[in-house]
Amino acid sequence: MNASKLGRIASHGDGELTRTSTLDRLRYAVAWLTADGRLPTTASAARPLSCRRAITLAIKIIDRSDIQRSVLWWDERRPGPKRHVTLRTMLILMIAYQVQRPDRDMVFLDLAKWALWELSNQDRIRAGLTHEKWHYYKMIGAFHGFVELIDDEDSPHRVAQAGVIRERIPELSTRDRILNTLIAASIPDSCPATKVAAMDSTDIETSAALRAQLARPDGDDEYVPDHAKDEKKWGLPIGQLLRGTDGRFILSDDIDARCGYRTVVNGNRSTNFVGWDAHVLVDAGWYGAEHYVQFIRGMVLRPAGSHKGDAGIALLDSIDDRFAVDTLCSDRGYSYSVAYRWALPLLRRRITWVHDLHPNQRTERGLMKHKMFKHVVIIDGTLFTKALPQALRELPAYHPGMSKAERGELTAKYDARAKYAFVPNGDPKPDGKWQYRGPAYLGHIDCPNVDPHRAIQRGAPPTNCVPGGGCWCDKTPTLEADEHIRIRQKYIYGTSKWLAFYGMRNASEAKMADLKKNFGTMRRASSTVTGTTANAVLFAIRCIAINTALRHSAYGDEVTLTSTDVRTVSVGKRRRSQRPTPAHRQKGPKTRPPRKSGYVPSQHEGTR
Repeated sequence: MNASKLGRIASHGDGELTRTSTLDRLRYAVAWLTADGRLPTTASAARPLSCRRAITLAIKIIDRSDIQRSVLWWDERRPGPKRHVTLRTMLILMIAYQVQRPDRDMVFLDLAKWALWELSNQDRIRAGLTHEKWHYYKMIGAFHGFVELIDDEDSPHRVAQAGVIRERIPELSTRDRILNTLIAASIPDSCPATKVAAMDSTDIETSAALRAQLARPDGDDEYVPDHAKDEKKWGLPIGQLLRGTDGRFILSDDIDARCGYRTVVNGNRSTNFVGWDAHVLVDAGWYGAEHYVQFIRGMVLRPAGSHKGDAGIALLDSIDDRFAVDTLCSDRGYSYSVAYRWALPLLRRRITWVHDLHPNQRTERGLMKHKMFKHVVIIDGTLFTKALPQALRELPAYHPGMSKAERGELTAKYDARAKYAFVPNGDPKPDGKWQYRGPAYLGHIDCPNVDPHRAIQRGAPPTNCVPGGGCWCDKTPTLEADEHIRIRQKYIYGTSKWLAFYGMRNASEAKMADLKKNFGTMRRASSTVTGTTANAVLFAIRCIAINTALRHSAYGDEVTLTSTDVRTVSVGKRRRSQRPTPAHRQKGPKTRPPRKSGYVPSQHEGTR
């Protein structure tokens, strides 16, 4: 690469920070900390790696993912001249650049400068950057070559201007599965997936110029955030806007970006944005876990406003085969989806779901498909007997502003109501039917119609059932698969056990904070690429960087990608600061030497 060509646009005045021009720093907000600087307390464990370690780690991730043989093999055998910068070299450089400092913006000009000035000749050779005529545009060409290789079959970018369709290689896996294979390779095999996983989405705004804005998104998602704010229409009239292949409006220079609702933060009203929804699946622990690392197991990127239920199911199907989800925690954005696009697919995959309920779903319902529906009632997604007291039928929901005492008092009420609930008898059957056992059958309540041989728990509350009235307190009904499956849950809503599982959903919220604030700085200007696949590649690399930072934060250098057992490694405490210890305190505080025996201070010394 010609260094003098880059020198004309680069400034050498800030050599200790970064060799970017003032215009680049203003445009991309590049302001790196020096290696010996003090990092924020929220990211104190994200120490910048050396270039050699970053290149070594990137090579290991590429080799462990087996992407060379399954994906890149097809590009090496394409007709035409060989690439000066191969796809493997480009991926190694991008991963190493992001892993070294996760708060970097993925700007390809800065990546080229880093490869030229920061990497040693040996590191460039290890990465495969050996051609003497490599330069910035060859790196851009390699990136777009990888994007074109893994792009979806129905992508509009596969249609050339002349109308020629560029066919996708049938033997290749889907784009989501290829990228999630890279993410899985950044996690040590000795760190198995936790039994409970959390899923959430965040907004990624496009950097392309906007041409118009809609009052409300035009997607097909059923969920609308509470108190969503209508935007003011501006730009081109509706009649002059173009529509994409999905029938939705194109509002920017990026033909893949769409309009959607922004994530609600700190109780603010949700507004519209143009870009993509990034869905992330995170390890959330298990019931009673003491320590685990919240690794990102997979992600998918969809145009903003797309159906969250479909995206969540696609994410579950695209993760590594070694990762099996047992229990999934999600918010209303997924659980509010219609049953055939969320709950039923989870049921077929034998996944237990834990979610919050929308106020519209917290109403008293009956069983319409069962012949004895008059004896039971469904409240908050749970099947109850009609003996449930009226005072326990309408309980308030949890809210973030509750104190510990208020939350405990409300949980006690939900636990008291759970004694009247029908409990699922194991998991659902293969055909989707779910059998329940009545509260009197389990001895949770004292019903006069219960069989005499049934054992009743001590302190079981008596019911007001009429003897011989035909109540269902002692029955074991079986519900159909589509009978209120959208709101039904295995764990009774509001109880202490449900609250413990639903509290694990914060793992996904924590990863969004790591991506945008704690470790990374993801925002609109973090990248300037266009297209869903291109942004998905960059987001997957950010997830790899976050996983690496989490591993170093939890285990330091004692756990590598090839570690066999992390249970023998003690978990260290997070460092609050990387500021070096002052020289005068390195050997401990100074102390007065001990006095000699028989020493008596003089009168002048005693009054001094």
